[in-house]
Amino acid sequence: MAFESGTAYPESDIEADDEYERSEKGYDGGQSPTSSDDLSSSEHTPTTYGAHDASDKLPEAIISEWTADECADFVASLNLRQYADQFLENEIVGEALVALQHDDLKQMGVSSVGHRLTILKNVYDIKIKQDPPTLKLNMPPRPSKI
Repeated sequence: MAFESGTAYPESDIEADDEYERSEKGYDGGQSPTSSDDLSSSEHTPTTYGAHDASDKLPEAIISEWTADECADFVASLNLRQYADQFLENEIVGEALVALQHDDLKQMGVSSVGHRLTILKNVYDIKIKQDPPTLKLNMPPRPSKI
C-alpha cells in the first residue's frame, strides 16, 4: 500500500502524532526546548568557579606572586574554566603554578594532554614575558665595531 506523502503512514496519522506531541510536551511552536537561553544560568553554586569573565585582564603582578584566585582566573582565561575549581581546591598559587608539570596537572584532574599543554605553554609564555633575562646565555659581550 503506497501513500502520496511518501511515507508508510497515512497523512492523518502523521498530523495526529504531531498534535499529540505538541499537546503532551507543551510545545508552543516557538524556540527549541534546548535553546541556549534555557541552558544558561547565572546561579552561583558553592561547588563551581565564580562569575569571572574569561576576558578579565590577567594580574599585573609577577606570575610567581599570583594568588589562588588569580591562578584560577588565568586557567579560566584559557577557556579551561572547568579546571578553575581544582586550582582553588588545591590552593595553587603563582609559585606552585610555575612549578606544575604534566603529572601534577593530571593528578589534579586535567586528563586531556591538550589541556595540560595549553596550561603549561601559557605559563611558560608569561614567564618569558615577565623575566626574559633568566633565559639569556652567559656569553661575553660582542666586540664593538670600530
